[in-house]
Amino acid sequence: MPVYAAVVDAAGGRFAADPSIVEALGEATRENALHWTRSMYEHPRLRVAPTLSSQVVGVAREGFRWGTEKTLRTAYRAGEQAMWSLWMRLAFSLHDEPEVLLPALDHVSRSLARWVEDTSAALLDLLERERTALSGDAQVRRLELVNLVLGGSSAPTDHLEQALRYPLSASHLGVIVSAPPRLADRARLVQAAGIVGRLTQSAHQLLVHASTSSLWLWVTPRALMTPDDLETATAQHPDVRLVVGPRDEGVDGFRRSHHRALEAQRLVRDHGEQRIVFYDDVAAVLLLAAESARLREFVHTTLGPLASGPAELRQTLRVFIRERYNASQTARLLYTHRNTVLQRVRRAEQLLPTTLARHGTNVGLALDAMHWLNVRLD
Repeated sequence: MPVYAAVVDAAGGRFAADPSIVEALGEATRENALHWTRSMYEHPRLRVAPTLSSQVVGVAREGFRWGTEKTLRTAYRAGEQAMWSLWMRLAFSLHDEPEVLLPALDHVSRSLARWVEDTSAALLDLLERERTALSGDAQVRRLELVNLVLGGSSAPTDHLEQALRYPLSASHLGVIVSAPPRLADRARLVQAAGIVGRLTQSAHQLLVHASTSSLWLWVTPRALMTPDDLETATAQHPDVRLVVGPRDEGVDGFRRSHHRALEAQRLVRDHGEQRIVFYDDVAAVLLLAAESARLREFVHTTLGPLASGPAELRQTLRVFIRERYNASQTARLLYTHRNTVLQRVRRAEQLLPTTLARHGTNVGLALDAMHWLNVRLD
């Protein structure tokens, strides 16, 4: 959607680099576009009222918490230009007589500009009235400090550790806990974050409210946590999505684990949702995702007929390869019988243009690409 892309680009910076916030921006942009379009259709001669839905106001508040409220007008103006461009193309595709087009386009241009000004002014007025409460929020201060660290601040580590009450020099796992904006429940997100802390037996935890639909979590793990453990432990929160970065050390590791988790989150958001994602499981696939045409060619060449064969064969073979060709372990993970696993693996191998003995690594990567990236060969 050109309007959505224009708004995200105008928002810019780290605010628009967070997939959960981008998703919320998309929801707000759609609401804005539908509100103005519907109002013009139903009451074309009336001034369109400002859009102050919970989603639109929520994104504006997030911008304030991130210190980017000054970009609000810029983002709205960028959306206005994109909407105007779409409207002109539509108008010229429907009519070519100047005496009809000019007054109609003039009316639309004035309406759109007034609505953008009214909505952005109303939002800024609302934020200004909430400024004192928002500025005094401890979570806002924590987000500011964490963004300083993530941005490569040269502030002394011991001062930051004291302010955050978290050992930046330790070994970390960066985790992103999120939910779709319309389904997000802060209490459920916090509960899911607590589950991560318990599974990893962490001595220290740092929880940051990045937005109304996402939390950033860092833990200092003392126990191994597997995707299956996390899937089972958070089953009562089906709307919550968790992305786990790689384990890393020190301040640089604090940044890297979080940034890698963001990369993995962006991957699954763009290519079909998975609820539980560990960066270590998708690191190679992230490299493959850069060129979609080459990726489809790789999958087609490597998997042959298996790429369009039964999904249960691909899933069984993917887990079988991941578990180092251990049929018993694969059966346990897939809740099926060992003989069933071996039968499916044999059927899958018959569809492959190569052998597992020769190209097992490539087959595993191609299967992972289909699983994580939702690759389609048509």
